[in-house]
Amino acid sequence: MRLAWGVLSLTISLLLVMDLLLGLFPSEHERLRAVRERSALNLATQVRVMLAQPRAEAQLSAVLEGIAQQSDELTSIGVRRRDGVLVAASAEHERNWVPRPDQRSTLDAIIVPLQEPGGLWGALELRYKADPLITGWRGWIGGNMLALMLSLSTAGLLVYYFYLRRMLQHLDPSQAIPERVRAAFDALAEGLLVLDHQQRIMLTNEAFSRLYPSEGAQLGRPVSELAWLNDALGDAVKNPPWLVAMRTREPVLGVQVRITGEDGQTRQALMNCAAICDAKGNPRGCVVTLDDVTELDRANVRLREAMGELERSHDRIQTQNVELEKLANHDPMTGCLNRRAFYARAEPLFARAREQGSPLACIMSDIDKFKNFNDTHGHAVGDQVIQQVAALLTSSLRPEDLLCRYGGEEFCIVLPNTALPEALRVAQRMRARMEAEAGPGVTSVAGLRITSSFGVCTLPESQVGSLDKLIEQADAGLYAAKEAGRNRVRYAPGVQAALDVVKSSIA
Repeated sequence: MRLAWGVLSLTISLLLVMDLLLGLFPSEHERLRAVRERSALNLATQVRVMLAQPRAEAQLSAVLEGIAQQSDELTSIGVRRRDGVLVAASAEHERNWVPRPDQRSTLDAIIVPLQEPGGLWGALELRYKADPLITGWRGWIGGNMLALMLSLSTAGLLVYYFYLRRMLQHLDPSQAIPERVRAAFDALAEGLLVLDHQQRIMLTNEAFSRLYPSEGAQLGRPVSELAWLNDALGDAVKNPPWLVAMRTREPVLGVQVRITGEDGQTRQALMNCAAICDAKGNPRGCVVTLDDVTELDRANVRLREAMGELERSHDRIQTQNVELEKLANHDPMTGCLNRRAFYARAEPLFARAREQGSPLACIMSDIDKFKNFNDTHGHAVGDQVIQQVAALLTSSLRPEDLLCRYGGEEFCIVLPNTALPEALRVAQRMRARMEAEAGPGVTSVAGLRITSSFGVCTLPESQVGSLDKLIEQADAGLYAAKEAGRNRVRYAPGVQAALDVVKSSIA
């Protein structure tokens, strides 16, 4: 387009210069002046005839006025004697007429001499309206010249554009690329494709040609005609990566394409596209590379399969570790912590409570007359009783509380950040639930009644120096509950606690 504009501008400039120098085209200014002068000569002949008649001035003025009114171009007409006296004229001719010292005619003011046998009698004066479209440079380029310039601009631009476009398409881009540069491109392992801004193929290397040998990449051919490349892009063919790169002026990297070869085998490739921009940043083309990663993709598939198997093995190991940890730290019958795991978690809680002066509660619980269940109903029912009691204790505690199966039917509970009143209420709530829910929960024996006794001891009311001493005092409270008739909650005897709090909580 720029070349077409340049050639058209040179053509128009040459025509204008030649017209100025040689007058190739008729001037509208000169043509109009000649027409007006011929009309003035004809009118001058009629005026001389009328002047020869007696008392012709008044009649001549009326005739001149009529002629001036009938013409769209004339402003006024007058007949002036040689001594400067205006003999006859149309209206306002004296005001419109501007005398010229050289008495020469112009385009707007025509002067025709009137002769008599004795010499010059006077002159016929015609004043025309000034037309800016005819005078000056506008008159020069007006008329035929303007029509020529407009038609030449329109038709010439189209002719030059399509001619130059066709000519440039037939130019061989290989003539502009040195052989050493082409050899360097052919040495690349990646397929190389260079496109212009209209997505036409400008350059390819050997690696690109090997991707689909039967369909060569002919230079100047639109890349959209490469059917195998369109199939490889899949859904991305609607908005190809090279078009995205030229539109956004940003590289498009790592586009996965699947190339189906002539032998039916599928190969994986990665497409990268980068726009080629001019000095103003406007995209003028695009560089496209295709990297065959088929072997790498197959290796990645094998690696992913190995990683998947490794992850599955890891999950199995994690599951087994969880099961082992559960077996190592929990009682298999009840799911409660065993004594080793219980002490490992309770010791830090006890130490922190002692150091910070925060409250800590310990509750010992025992199933009342548990031996009778084994003797009367068998050990299977006894196991069910223990499991039901453990389930009720677990559901009555918070997630941060610790529950341990301390002995056969004995349980130990540690409640962090729990003061004396709350610890007693928790023990009473668990005792009431045992009495109401434990027996009906064992469905194998109807009418079974299960109760438990609870002993409570708390910090800082109990000034003990170890977790074992705290458990011993809670166990002493449990013994006191048994002595009081079972199904009771008792605070550790001998511990200096607020008696009103203990009595109100137990009651």
